[in-house]
Amino acid sequence: MRRLLLLFFLTPVLAQHVVAPGETLFSIARRYGLSVEELARLNGLQDPDRIHPGQVLRLSGEERRILPKGEVRLGGLWGGQATLVRVAGYKEGEVRAFGRTFPLALSQEGLLGYLGVPALEKPGVHRVEFFLEGGRFPFDLEVHPVSYPREVIPLTPGLKARMDPNTLREEREKVIASCRFRLGLPLQFRPPLEKMQITSPFGTRRRYGEGGWTYHEGMDLKAEVGVPVRAAAEGVVVLSEPLFVRGEAVVLDHGLGVCTGYWHLSARKVRLGERVKPGQVIGLVGSTGLSTGPHLHFEVRVAGLPVDPGGFLR
Repeated sequence: MRRLLLLFFLTPVLAQHVVAPGETLFSIARRYGLSVEELARLNGLQDPDRIHPGQVLRLSGEERRILPKGEVRLGGLWGGQATLVRVAGYKEGEVRAFGRTFPLALSQEGLLGYLGVPALEKPGVHRVEFFLEGGRFPFDLEVHPVSYPREVIPLTPGLKARMDPNTLREEREKVIASCRFRLGLPLQFRPPLEKMQITSPFGTRRRYGEGGWTYHEGMDLKAEVGVPVRAAAEGVVVLSEPLFVRGEAVVLDHGLGVCTGYWHLSARKVRLGERVKPGQVIGLVGSTGLSTGPHLHFEVRVAGLPVDPGGFLR
């Protein structure tokens, strides 16, 4: 395994929720199976009635496990969420859980990386294994449930034509394969739009017409056609092309197995292989592909797994 010293700070994802317009502390606590008192305590809120859209709320404290040469620290595990993993005392390793391998990279703080939990993962105790310098260290960690909303989208003839199962599968595989797990890039995230208005959050249980239930792999952001879409973090363009379902699409690889996707654009402003800076315009909002109106679908994947983008944004 290659050793690489990373000199940067990671966005500290610790199982958190970004407050959307209309939400209250009570509704957020109910969604995650917490009490209002516990949620207020975790976030140091003196007045539970005073929260605002865009505010980041922590959902749990930090887990800590002792190792022979150091320790592991990570946030609580919630379905559909990613958490930051810190490992002290070791110089190389990876995490295996939920049928996936999540890379760790060496930094000034020790080994760092992200661990994602599938949105449909069954709540309860799950095995998470750390492979560090040839040693295997298994831990049993609890995955907490999340209550996601539901929505039914009317299936027009135009949308139905884009719902072929083989096309959906092939396009998803292409998007996942584009992320090459680069190392060494900074991961300071920022919103992809200047005005963030979420119309369909990550994890929403979704059904098109009378079809089966799926779930939303990103968040939909309301915006007019032509609004600039900006890179959420420094990265490399690993996909920039029109797709049948996702429309005009861009994928950025940010390192440590983390990629962001930007769908339904009206125009793309970057080329394959181009290195982009945080906030750089990479496209314009549109309504191409499987879309019912102008918006940006923004998603984050960790080791190919879709996770809630809200935990990464500041």
